[in-house]
Amino acid sequence: MKLMSKCRVALLVATALGMSACNDGKDGNDGLPGEPGAPWVPPVVTTSAVAKVMEWQYAEGVVNVEFSVENQDGVPVEDLDKVQLMSTIKNEAGLLADTVDVTWVAGDDNAPGTLTHAGEGIYNLSMPHEAATSESIGTGYIRPGNGENGMPRTKRVMFTKNDSYAQVSTTDDAKCVACHGEFEDATGNATWGWHQHHHAIDNDQEVVVVEACLVCHTQTEQKDGGWAENTMAMLGHGKLADGEGGYLASGHEALAKRMSSEDPSKSAYSMDKYRCSTCHIDDVVFTASLNGCTTCHANLQDADKDLTVNHSNFTDLDCATCHNSFQHEHENGANRDEALNRYNFEVISVVRSEDKATIEVTAKATDSEGKVVDILAIEDTDAEPAGWATVMKNGEAMLPGRDAGHVARSKSTRAGDDNTTVYIIEHALPYEEGEKLFGGVDGSVHYTHRWGYPAIAPISVSNVKDVRRTSSDGLKCLSCHTEGLDGHGSKRGGFDLGGDSCVQCHSAYNWEPAREGEDYAMAWGPLVHNMHFGAYKQDRGLNDMPTTDRNMPVDCQACHTGMIDLEDVAPAVVLNGMDESSVYGITAISANCATCHTGDAAKNHMIQQGGDFDVVITPEADHTHTGESGDFAVFDPAPITESCSVCHSPARLAEAHNY
Repeated sequence: MKLMSKCRVALLVATALGMSACNDGKDGNDGLPGEPGAPWVPPVVTTSAVAKVMEWQYAEGVVNVEFSVENQDGVPVEDLDKVQLMSTIKNEAGLLADTVDVTWVAGDDNAPGTLTHAGEGIYNLSMPHEAATSESIGTGYIRPGNGENGMPRTKRVMFTKNDSYAQVSTTDDAKCVACHGEFEDATGNATWGWHQHHHAIDNDQEVVVVEACLVCHTQTEQKDGGWAENTMAMLGHGKLADGEGGYLASGHEALAKRMSSEDPSKSAYSMDKYRCSTCHIDDVVFTASLNGCTTCHANLQDADKDLTVNHSNFTDLDCATCHNSFQHEHENGANRDEALNRYNFEVISVVRSEDKATIEVTAKATDSEGKVVDILAIEDTDAEPAGWATVMKNGEAMLPGRDAGHVARSKSTRAGDDNTTVYIIEHALPYEEGEKLFGGVDGSVHYTHRWGYPAIAPISVSNVKDVRRTSSDGLKCLSCHTEGLDGHGSKRGGFDLGGDSCVQCHSAYNWEPAREGEDYAMAWGPLVHNMHFGAYKQDRGLNDMPTTDRNMPVDCQACHTGMIDLEDVAPAVVLNGMDESSVYGITAISANCATCHTGDAAKNHMIQQGGDFDVVITPEADHTHTGESGDFAVFDPAPITESCSVCHSPARLAEAHNY
């Protein structure tokens, strides 16, 4: 019986299981389909975001901002958990002075202000600004993002322009860009300024430069340091706080040492800091302030200084009482502009004489009214034009000519046809079949500086654009060097050619050592790269231009015309040396690249691609040239081909150099 009971139990269990598995009694068949589940919705992933300020206003002790945030796909951001606001307002003197930097963070009970989500990615932010009232005039920006939800921060978004917006910038953003390059892609270590990534945008996504800077660097110096220690006036004029109540020259100040009343001969190839329109809008109207004025007039408030009016106890309000329109006092460019435009020279031709012994440069000149001028009748006390010429080889001016490192210059002239003047260059290189000639006119125009001492402005014109291939644009030099490249006695580098005038002497065949007696390439490409981006400044401990930091990305288009193709580099071997007995060569591409890429690994890589840093130079006996200072060997090494362009295409160069 006991055994029978166990079997019956097992049968009953098996039957029950079978019945429960198939409700229709047909074991093994599919059951009825279930209800469909909810469709899978992929999560919203925000890799970048765009914010726009819709409305804003000041109220008693607060600033209120309504703004929207969308991600890269235009989807509203609904979970914003962090936003920064900076705001600054005008003081009673009409200067931006009181600035706050506050950040709201979700879940932080100590975070200032409030953030309310109105839906569809629209938010209302109210932040404390103690000095604000409903009548306040100011400016500022917001910067949402980078909280716990992982949304990257947007760019700084400026407050929209309304009745409360303080449009106080007298600087032209376009003039900043002309020197510093475009700001959009700048990183925290940008080439043309360590702070360049701190620009902002408006609702149209257009870059805002100076007004964004003024949110932080207001016109009132903060004595306790921090981001406002150096005001916009100090940064722009180039006098930074030294932390001890004084100033240090930096940036624009170091670039602006063109001339001084103490040393009229002092020239720095550069901008004129006394010409306000170099950086400011052309019809600028300033608001006088102690901070702005003392960046140049450093001893203005010195009680012991011999001034008609004692400024030692003056305030910004006192400044505005007298100096309500003083921009004309700082415009010293009128006389120089007149000199630069007094004559317009034009090169008509550069040819060999009939006997091939000399080179003849034919030029024509007109005055500021377009009337033809007899060049030979110009008084030396007014202008000193002179002709010059040489032969081009492998795309470079062949040197030496009359002297080491110089082209041959004219020693005689004659009147030409149609009111032209012919400059005769006697110390020219020997004629060769199929030669290409390079020549022009340079010199100086005399004028009286506004401070009363004699001054000169350069004349510079040539056929360089017809005979020399280059990827650089000499006129772009004038973006920073606003007075022209005023070097070598103010005889070259005027407004006609800019840096292109320099290649007549700064050639691959210029082996002359530096004035410091140092051996580095004087050819135009390597020299410019070395001065602006290479080791030249760093090795001397100089910090007088923003490109001194060689770790910064390089905006090549600040100087170049566009995409750089290494196949277009002139193949002339670049000569170095201290004198004729020590001349050696560097292949063209390597000579340029090695000014920045100075490490052994980089040089070894260049050598593997055909580069050579020690090309043997043997002067050819039949190329000894008789110059004014004696006989000179004409070095003409055969060009050596480098294979760099196989890998370093224009696109890859652009990507690597951030342009």
